[in-house]
Amino acid sequence: MYKMIMVPTDGSGFDREAIRVAILIAERSRAKVRLVRVHPTGAFFGMESSPEAATVSVKVLQQERDRILADLHSLAAQCRNACDAQIDAALEDGPIPDALQAYASRNKVDLIVISSHGRGGIARLSLGSVTDLLIRRTTIPVLVVKPPTSCLKPEPGELFSSIVVPLDGSSLAEQILPEVVALAKLGEVKIRLLHVLKPQTSAQKTMRGQEAPWWDKDVAAANVYLFRTAAKLREEGFITTTDVVFGENIAEAIVDYAGREKANLIAIATHGRGGISRALRGSLADVVTRTSRTAMLVLRPAGVVAEEKRANNVRLPDGVPVIA
Repeated sequence: MYKMIMVPTDGSGFDREAIRVAILIAERSRAKVRLVRVHPTGAFFGMESSPEAATVSVKVLQQERDRILADLHSLAAQCRNACDAQIDAALEDGPIPDALQAYASRNKVDLIVISSHGRGGIARLSLGSVTDLLIRRTTIPVLVVKPPTSCLKPEPGELFSSIVVPLDGSSLAEQILPEVVALAKLGEVKIRLLHVLKPQTSAQKTMRGQEAPWWDKDVAAANVYLFRTAAKLREEGFITTTDVVFGENIAEAIVDYAGREKANLIAIATHGRGGISRALRGSLADVVTRTSRTAMLVLRPAGVVAEEKRANNVRLPDGVPVIA
């Protein structure tokens, strides 16, 4: 169950969907919500080197910081008036990704919720450097939400009712499952386990489909794996389905499947060693996040961090396990 949820905000208004989702999760899990905004330091504005210019710049920066802090506290007050969750606000200084990561670690945040569209600041960068760096630098799950298609049709009570979980058979990909379970416990949720089979030969690319004989073994193996994984979730009381689909482009196959099934969340672990997880290091994550209107729950497992440190010959502190 969640205890501390962080929502990066930039004051643009495009972060409202992330705040709405975070509040819904917080109300159902009795978690606290922290609205966090980052105020870049003077070095990022090209401060002049003269004492007079520096004094003026510092004064201007302080005035700007005070204004931002007032707006942030006003936003938190509005949220508290509209919900039963505990809402607090914090203004940090420094580079945006570094400041957010440090705040999350310092305050034991167990879920980061961020909007994916906007015009400036965090919202503008969320599909690029900010969200990407957060995912790469933290082992905290990041929930990337999309603004509603129309603000004229708000759905204040909706959370996530259908979650697609792409799995490739790797243990790292499966590490997203506990995060899916945590969300599924908050309401009536259908979990859809998905395996994408990609053609490997020219013959398979020419003749795709379950009627093709060379797919028989792969389809059977994928179904056995998914059924076994689904059985564990069903034992815990979750409605779980399994599907095997074909596609040369894994990202497009995932997006198309989520659209067909009207899923409202895709949950995936990054930086695995094969299949989907391997592809997530590059274009797959970008394609899924940029082309789908579906929210994304993305996790960089702690084992990946340990493996990368071990590969780089970095000695881990005593007591930190290395997960193979």
